[in-house]
Amino acid sequence: MSLLAENPSLAIAAMIALGIGAQWLAWRIKIPAILLLLITGFAVGPLTGILKPSDFIDNELLFPIISLAVALILFEGGLTLHLSEVEELHVVVRRLVSFGALITWLGATLGGFLIMKLDLNLAALFGALVIVTGPTVIGPLLRNVKPQKNIGLILKWEGILIDPIGAVIAVLVFEFILIGSRFEALGQILVNLIWVVTVGGISGVIGGVLLAFILRRNLLPDYLTNVVSLAMVLALFAAANALAQESGLLTTTLMGIIVANQRLPGLRGLLNFKENLSLLFISLLFIILAANIELETFLEALSWRSLLLVAFLIVIVRPLSVFVSTLRSGLGIQERLFLSWIAPRGIVAASVTSLFVFELSHAGTHSATVLEPLVFTIIVTTVTLASLSAKPLARLLGVAEPDPKGFLILGAHPVARHIAAFLKKEGVAVTLADINWSNVSDARLQGIDTYYGNLLSDQSDDELQLAGIGNLLALTPNDEANALTSLKYAHEFGSQHVFQLEPKLAGTKRQGLSEEQAGRILFHHGTTYEQLERLFQSGGRLKKTDLTPQFTLEDFEALYGPDYISLFIIRNGDTEILRVGSNPPDVGTTLISMVLEREEEPDGRQESSL
Repeated sequence: MSLLAENPSLAIAAMIALGIGAQWLAWRIKIPAILLLLITGFAVGPLTGILKPSDFIDNELLFPIISLAVALILFEGGLTLHLSEVEELHVVVRRLVSFGALITWLGATLGGFLIMKLDLNLAALFGALVIVTGPTVIGPLLRNVKPQKNIGLILKWEGILIDPIGAVIAVLVFEFILIGSRFEALGQILVNLIWVVTVGGISGVIGGVLLAFILRRNLLPDYLTNVVSLAMVLALFAAANALAQESGLLTTTLMGIIVANQRLPGLRGLLNFKENLSLLFISLLFIILAANIELETFLEALSWRSLLLVAFLIVIVRPLSVFVSTLRSGLGIQERLFLSWIAPRGIVAASVTSLFVFELSHAGTHSATVLEPLVFTIIVTTVTLASLSAKPLARLLGVAEPDPKGFLILGAHPVARHIAAFLKKEGVAVTLADINWSNVSDARLQGIDTYYGNLLSDQSDDELQLAGIGNLLALTPNDEANALTSLKYAHEFGSQHVFQLEPKLAGTKRQGLSEEQAGRILFHHGTTYEQLERLFQSGGRLKKTDLTPQFTLEDFEALYGPDYISLFIIRNGDTEILRVGSNPPDVGTTLISMVLEREEEPDGRQESSL
């Protein structure tokens, strides 16, 4: 027995560290984190034997822990589902989780029976287990691939809603297997279906309405809001499962959807809290499940029959499900092909499979043990294929959004319009946002994309098109508006891509803004809106300057003295923002600055202005 098996606390800490480390590495090298989590789990588990969770966590304890974590993940997924975003796509989503789920179940059952030679009962259970895709794999995949908005929404909604549906079907098949008489089983299944849907639906509605009522009436202090919400989710999940097996997944999903669509105060904080917990649990669960696999059993399952079954599910069953569900939907062939390729299985399939195999084995159906390595083979192959191929496929089919290198600029005043026009000329996506119609109108006359409205409003979340945009520049004279907008879009773009002009009272403890409540400071210290406007009104214009050995940054600074503000650099074809603390431009880059024109034209310098 290894050191980690003898020290459970050290083992759990190691799994958390490995999981979060895999998440960070995936972010750095820009691949879906699920793939690295599976690789890490296999590496420390079956491949090396360093870590085997079953050595220090009993299955009777492991299954409830996994179930509670899955409940929280589904609740967090439900919190991201806003009914307004699928008004035009609800028919496709509804078909995918009904007709699509049925086609997947029947197709996977047929494949398990004919290809894997499973008993028909076990084949039907296998088919139900692989219906689900789930937010644990779809969410990270969408963040990495960034497909067009309608495709992303369809996959997100399907991935969250299909989990409780697949689990309920699996429960019904499980009950069918346990009941000997086919005639009795059919009647019992109908009763169980009604009972599971009733318990899960009623408890989910009660929980969602109650939590929304508590949040709307501010019945909790801020420091208790998140933990009380967490306690309610877990308590209702466990209570629903106690009344009807696996109905808790429906409960937590409904709770999340109801709360998400109430426009409640403090919902962003709750969502951030649940996202952080979900990230931790996803990292830990994939490490546990991958490390717990027996290498010999997995290799036995990895036969030509299992690979043929995977191919059957990917190439025939999933496309059939998608094409039937998207008939007369308005989706193009490229969109339907991409949807057909993306159906990786995740935590719910693995956890529910482990639970049912455990219970069937105890009930005397020992042949059910083949399902666990088989389902895990499906998980590993579908996750690996989707992770490695989704992004290139999206680009090949033309359904990927442009790389988010563009700029959303808060403010459409003359200076902002000049900057936006320059960026647009350079081929950079840019959108100006302002509540001043005159400014917006002038920008539109210049052919610049605009948003007329307040970026802090709920309506902007539904209306603003951010394809190809991944940076915020807050350029208004209102420091508080700049800071609040930066806070909001730090969640959308990431804090490292949110910038604002330096506040006028920066450095004063009593009147200045807290650094934690603002975006990163643009350009260089002292660049306020007033300074930028003053230079522009004096005749300053944006100019590109190639920095060469003959004309370096020092030569540029000596030429223009105080009459310039450096804004961007172009490096390897990408436009990057200069900000406080960033490295100075070096030779080989192109500097974009607002400068007052000089008559001198030094040798070795190439410049162009708008």
